[in-house]
Amino acid sequence: MNFLAHCLLGHPDTALMAGGFIGDFVKGPVPDRLPPPLAAGIRLHRRIDAVSNALPGIAQSVARLHPALRRVAPALVDVVADHCLAKDWAHLGVGSLPSFAASCYAAIAGYRQHLSPGGRRFFEHMREIDLLTRYQHPEAARRGMLHILERLRQSHLATHLEDILDAQLPALELDFAGYFPALIRAVDEWKAETGHVQAAPA
Repeated sequence: MNFLAHCLLGHPDTALMAGGFIGDFVKGPVPDRLPPPLAAGIRLHRRIDAVSNALPGIAQSVARLHPALRRVAPALVDVVADHCLAKDWAHLGVGSLPSFAASCYAAIAGYRQHLSPGGRRFFEHMREIDLLTRYQHPEAARRGMLHILERLRQSHLATHLEDILDAQLPALELDFAGYFPALIRAVDEWKAETGHVQAAPA
């Protein structure tokens, strides 16, 4: 899952929402120096990723992409998931999308001192252009996928992105509608397993 989905799955706990974003910038063991609520958010982020990687619906979405994209397809499908979520926000989200996006930025800002310099720069850019709200538009999702290819030095594959948000999108939306409820259940199970108690705002 990408940023918007991770934040929604962490809602209403601001530390879990922040961990949904910051978790992408923490590699290896979760550092002991992190505040426990944020560390919990990063662990939830990793549980969501582990569950989503094993879901048949995700595998089905990956298989819909051009074979040349197969190695990077899971990351691309994460961006498509945020686009699907943003498009169907009225049914799946909380309040208006711009209002929820603002609450995400505020949650992350409360823990931004724990971001790497690169993560901080990306967060400021994301907040400045309101990326989470923009994900309802195909062009923002397309740019997100292109950024992934550039980061992985696979820009030559960009021509294979063309039909993902066009011809392939209806099928990808059906996949998303099938697997997203499983991630909601996974979060509930994680909270029950860990005895999670919502943290006070940072």
